[in-house]
Amino acid sequence: MDPDIAPLSTKTSEQDKQRKERCLAYVREHAVGPVEGLFAQEGMVRRIWREWAMLAAIPPAVVLEVLLPEVAEGVGRFSDYQTKLMARTRRTVYATHALVFGDVSMSLEVGARIFQLHERVRGRISARSSEGRAGQRYRANDPAAMQWVFATLVQGALTTYEAAVEPLDSGERAQFYEESKRWGAAVGLLPEQLPPDFESFERYFEGMVEGQLELGDMARDILRVLFGPPYMRGAARLCAGLLPERWRSAVGLPWDAEAKRAYELALGALRAARHLPPALRYVPAWHQAAARIDAARGEEISRTTRFVRALDTRELIPGGLAPPERVMRKCPRG
Repeated sequence: MDPDIAPLSTKTSEQDKQRKERCLAYVREHAVGPVEGLFAQEGMVRRIWREWAMLAAIPPAVVLEVLLPEVAEGVGRFSDYQTKLMARTRRTVYATHALVFGDVSMSLEVGARIFQLHERVRGRISARSSEGRAGQRYRANDPAAMQWVFATLVQGALTTYEAAVEPLDSGERAQFYEESKRWGAAVGLLPEQLPPDFESFERYFEGMVEGQLELGDMARDILRVLFGPPYMRGAARLCAGLLPERWRSAVGLPWDAEAKRAYELALGALRAARHLPPALRYVPAWHQAAARIDAARGEEISRTTRFVRALDTRELIPGGLAPPERVMRKCPRG
């Protein structure tokens, strides 16, 4: 047995069981409704994540996540990122849309599956992830690690939306953060394990970026796989522009004059999507949620939404909802 990896176990500690129960109670108390899901259709979370442009928020979040040594170690040791990193990224998108646009049942099921998959991701941090923290124990479901992953997605969503769609005021940012605590609870993160308000969250995020992250060999390997393919060249430049300035060049992403021009061109194309009709501008998952809500209210479902629903019964469509067992059954390693 590899001494750096703890014995595999699917058992949940009593402390984690209690945490999950409290998270479940929070979700049920704060969800809009069983059919509507965790969020209102026109609330801040769905308003932001319904944009196709938000797919650009995922790569910067992945970069920042693996700069935390325990996350890099977990991904490097327990996932098949070297051969199936894009499949893993697609699962992240499907899971995010299920949490955001699914009904309460779907959101809770996806959250429970994520927590269960991460139960076995534990061990000791190796020197390849962090020389200074080598030998320290870690586990994926530790609240501190979960808090950082949550933070990368929240901040990544805000940064991307404001760069590619429209600016937000302080109240809208604060509302987005407060609403996002619901999907955090769905995956097992209690609200009290997060900064209490958006100002505190900003200070936490800045502190992590400036002093708690590091680029170890494990993270370098993961990022090399992520941005190595030629078709990821454009995504790498867009990602660089959306990262905190401190880490753009540090992680090896181009940020010269040519890269900056490519970034601005990409943002221009994303901003142009604001002029598209909702049928094309918003991800299918948003239309599926609208159809579900309208049907429950006895209201007429639009032709666009009927078309999206018909497609989804036949195949997994990009940006759409799907039964969790179809999306997550093929990720036994996390």
